[in-house]
Amino acid sequence: MLKNYLKVAFRNILRQKGFTLLNITGLSIGIAASLLILQYVDHELSYDQFHENSSNIYRVEYDSYSDGALQFKCATAFPRVGPTMVEEFPEVVNYSRLFLRYGGGVVRYGEVSIKEDYLFQADQNFLDLFSYELVSGDITTALKEPNTAVVSVEAAKKYFGDEDPIGKNIKFGNQEEYEITGVIKSPEHSHLKFNFLLSYVTLINQWGQGFDDAWGWYDFYTYLELQPGASVNNLEAKFPAYIEKQGGENASNRMKFVLQPLEDIHLYSDLIQEARVNGNGRSVYFLMLIAFFILVIAWVNYINLSTARALERAKEVGIRKAIGAVKKQLIRQFIIESVLLNIIAAILGLLLLFIALPLFNQLANKGLELDIINNLNFWLSLGGLLVAGAFLSGLYPAFVLSSYKPAVVLKGATSSGRSRFDLRKVLVMIQFVASVGLIAGTLIVRQQLSYMQNQDLGIDIDQMVVINGPGVIANDSLYADDLGTFKNELAKHPGIEVAAVSTEIPGNLIYWTNGSRKLGSTQQSVIMYKVGIDYDFIDAYQHRLVAGRGYSREFTADQSSVILNEKAVKLLGFDSPEEAIGDRAVIGGDTLEVVGVIANYHQEGLMKDFDQTAFLLRPTASSYYSVKLSTDNLGQTLAFIGEKYRQFFPGNPYDYFFLDSFFDEQYNSEKQFGQVFSFFSLLAIFVACLGLFGLASFSASRRTKEIGIRKALGSSVPAIFVLVSKEYVKLILIANLIAVPIVWLLMNQWLQTFAFRIGIEIWIFLLAAVVTLIIALITVSFQSIKAALISPAHSLRYE
Repeated sequence: MLKNYLKVAFRNILRQKGFTLLNITGLSIGIAASLLILQYVDHELSYDQFHENSSNIYRVEYDSYSDGALQFKCATAFPRVGPTMVEEFPEVVNYSRLFLRYGGGVVRYGEVSIKEDYLFQADQNFLDLFSYELVSGDITTALKEPNTAVVSVEAAKKYFGDEDPIGKNIKFGNQEEYEITGVIKSPEHSHLKFNFLLSYVTLINQWGQGFDDAWGWYDFYTYLELQPGASVNNLEAKFPAYIEKQGGENASNRMKFVLQPLEDIHLYSDLIQEARVNGNGRSVYFLMLIAFFILVIAWVNYINLSTARALERAKEVGIRKAIGAVKKQLIRQFIIESVLLNIIAAILGLLLLFIALPLFNQLANKGLELDIINNLNFWLSLGGLLVAGAFLSGLYPAFVLSSYKPAVVLKGATSSGRSRFDLRKVLVMIQFVASVGLIAGTLIVRQQLSYMQNQDLGIDIDQMVVINGPGVIANDSLYADDLGTFKNELAKHPGIEVAAVSTEIPGNLIYWTNGSRKLGSTQQSVIMYKVGIDYDFIDAYQHRLVAGRGYSREFTADQSSVILNEKAVKLLGFDSPEEAIGDRAVIGGDTLEVVGVIANYHQEGLMKDFDQTAFLLRPTASSYYSVKLSTDNLGQTLAFIGEKYRQFFPGNPYDYFFLDSFFDEQYNSEKQFGQVFSFFSLLAIFVACLGLFGLASFSASRRTKEIGIRKALGSSVPAIFVLVSKEYVKLILIANLIAVPIVWLLMNQWLQTFAFRIGIEIWIFLLAAVVTLIIALITVSFQSIKAALISPAHSLRYE
């Protein structure tokens, strides 16, 4: 019997080549797009799951409060937290701490000298708590001794080539020397990415045991391993008493600790001082929603086209029933046809998946690979899509086609029925709702991205070249003279407008923070972000002074002064910028006179709010050198800067970058999301057009005689086009009314992740409606005009 079902199914598939092509194309694109998105989602959800005890590992989040108001949420905590939590709570069985060497530094081995960014001081527990693969070295002792280090496989290749790194010594900065005791793999799908792990005990040797017991210095990533089955809620409920014990009376009013599941950090954590830029959980689930839309559109196509063909197969059903076929057998027949079509579509979908993967990796800046042989999740996804597609798309047409009565259909008196016709309209409308939603969503994503990239930052970063400052300074006592001479040499070049030095640059998170308050104020201290700058920094970046002045060599007391931004002035309790000038503030224990107030500016991208920032005079800062260039002879000017840099700071790599490009890198994830969103939206709309084209062709063929009569009575081609197309226009208008509130709610949630964002304006939905209408009319116009151009004599010759 199955053989007969398959034979009939193949015959029907081959007989209706146009129907088969439309359905298989739509289904294969839907399956390929969905599998591609599911691979991406699986990759994003897999972050940090390679650790053996990942479900029991948590990171300690530190939340700071001032007078009951949340000041910030931080990914780092105090160095004392890890050890004391193991002592205090039986639920905590292990801990590890990491200290980020902020700003990195120059690492040297022989003639190789490279500025490295991902440098962490890690305690010995790190290799025990996590499951990073140690390629060589002893995992139990690799970070146990002072001045030892573990190097990543990638970094080992850069410095040592094919040599064995074990036992080799590297130099970090001016004086620190570390022996390589291990080589480790640092996977990309982790919220931690490192090139070197330097032993934590080295810090204790350098700074003394007192720093390790500190309660207040929150620059230490702290991870806890809990007992299997331990209640996180119950443990967090004990934290206030623990904080009071460690931090003193009322400390629990000023801070809270929260446990973040390790597996959630990549997608759901956006704290200050993250170890690296994390993903966006909302964006991932938006893409899953698009995958669902594409599949639904493809399945709706199949249902619509199958039921539209009902008249053509009515006599087949009537004859089968007349010779003894029962409804159950007919349902099996049509379900097998659906399964067969979906299997063919799945095979083509796999081919499309392999073809599209490189393009997707380029759009999303990912390195996804299809290891489908050993990937159980992949086969489960494919199997799920195949089963769901075969039955969801095939079940309704099977029941519709098998329900015809032989006595009726064999007389030629067939009708699809009012309810089926209405259902078809509903299904088409669902496609239009999805299409309008995807078009409007794409417009909103692109508009938000354009808004962020073109918004005034409050500073000028165009033509600004930033050089990573020297990590190796031959003679500290001569550095100030060398720096001054270097800046003077640069000033002589006609292509250079100004050069400035600082501890930080726009586009970076400011790690240097302290509690601050207005002198004499009784209010609780607020966290202040601090940047060390020289005399030229304010002018170089064209910060707008709203009160007071910038730093000047004419004022010798400026070493004891501070420049604040407007947000800092407000948080410190000054009524206005003018009132702050001449008054004093306590910044990290130092009492400083406020000499200037600058306008708020965007230190980071528009995802973040303005930071309260204090600019301190540090004319010999060595982290970054900012050089403002003219637009002429950039190559020659950059070469000149490099020559002078190497002359005055030998042994340091000349690493530079253009600040505008560096600043825009903060938007890379949003750009990639926008590109991927647009790509899959276009696919979804294309699949919808395939179904609409097929439906229009069947609709036009059913109305051939009606159109012929109308033409014989004098109707014009445009009038017939309007007649055929108007039902789709009505459906589009209804679909827009349904789509607008849904899109507004979903996209408004996405926009809430940005501190500075666009408003969703009505023109976006009007444009989406117009685009959808144009696409639909173009799609149906071919069949409509073709039917309208047929001669009435040809249409009515059988009457």
